[in-house]
Amino acid sequence: MRYVAGIDIGTNTLLLLIAVKDQNGNMHVIRDEHRIARLGEGLNLTGTISEQAIQRACIILQEYAEILSQYEEITVKAIATSAMRDAHNASEVRMILESVLRYPIQIITGIEEAALTFLGSKEHFNKPVILDIGGGSTEIIQLIDGNEHCMSIDIGAVRLTDTFIQQLPMQEEEVRTMKLHIVSMINDIHLPQDATIIATAGTPTTLAAIDLQIDDLSSPLIHGHRLDSNTITSLSRQLCSSSLEEILRIPGVHPQRADILPAGTLILSMIVEKIHAQSCIVSARGLRYGIVQSIM
Repeated sequence: MRYVAGIDIGTNTLLLLIAVKDQNGNMHVIRDEHRIARLGEGLNLTGTISEQAIQRACIILQEYAEILSQYEEITVKAIATSAMRDAHNASEVRMILESVLRYPIQIITGIEEAALTFLGSKEHFNKPVILDIGGGSTEIIQLIDGNEHCMSIDIGAVRLTDTFIQQLPMQEEEVRTMKLHIVSMINDIHLPQDATIIATAGTPTTLAAIDLQIDDLSSPLIHGHRLDSNTITSLSRQLCSSSLEEILRIPGVHPQRADILPAGTLILSMIVEKIHAQSCIVSARGLRYGIVQSIM
């Protein structure tokens, strides 16, 4: 049996998906691993990926290398996104991470990331528009006349947290400043009124867990959960006005995501408001699924 693995080296998370394709061309997931390295921590302020972040990523990739070694026939594709695109020391970091993973790592553009995320998230939805809210960037992808139209915007949960948030709860002035920045970045977004909005990555999956009042972020209830716009707005206000300790007590919030959740939720809330969407469907898939499907 031939296995395929996709590795997503993001600004906040490091994800590994291993799958096989059956005789009918359907994909079956063997392993789906999620870890948080916070590779982009402080990057927006220093321009470089820190030694601490590199060490965290190396520990996770060493674990992934050991998992991959269990499969004799496997094709592996590792992709790095926003943090590695932006970092001045990206070439050095890539060599270090490749030496641990023992597979080459490709640093892709925001548009390439958007296209792969669309492939991994579109499923069979009618007129899907994918919102991928990452740590360093947000990708928006839709079909226009049968062709993918991709936007990659330099706003992400880690990037905005490092830039605008001194501590939690956020001060009113911090919220206003961040909102003005987000507005300036999403001003050119125009989407069809009848589109199906699919939100992927850690922010929307965490919001789904909060809305469902469940702690298990791997629950099958999260994928496909519908978040209405009022719920997103309400959660954004709650998170921005909460201390870190209060956010950590909310069921469904991962301890390593708690501090960046207000920024990520504000991005989602303001995009949904901008395009006048009534709701969005949460996808637990995204880039790593697109990587695997692109190999298959």
